[in-house]
Amino acid sequence: MDDQRFGQYAYYERLVLQIKQQVVQGILQPGDKLPSVRDMAKQVQLNPNTVAKAYKQLELDGTVQVQPGKGSFIAAHTMPAAAQVAELHQRFSAVVLAAKAAGVTTATLCEWAKEHDQEG
Repeated sequence: MDDQRFGQYAYYERLVLQIKQQVVQGILQPGDKLPSVRDMAKQVQLNPNTVAKAYKQLELDGTVQVQPGKGSFIAAHTMPAAAQVAELHQRFSAVVLAAKAAGVTTATLCEWAKEHDQEG
């Protein structure tokens, strides 16, 4: 699980982002079953508790639906929202990189975000 794009995130957040990205890319479709926590942990070489935390986050944000005794499945309604979030994240990353290249500090970026949050 060594993905440079998600390096600043905790391991469970990286897994959440990777699964959402697979949904956006059409690799994972609504109704697809995710591997069990144990199987996913082996695949991505993470502790099962970390994978369980990622799955819980995906459930809380509506990306995944858990069916007790059956497993975790990609929710039917995730495509538009997931695609929009992924696009916004990508655009935000580009803005942050451009701002950093121009010498804008993280504190200034946070201040700008707060200003926009208060406006809308």
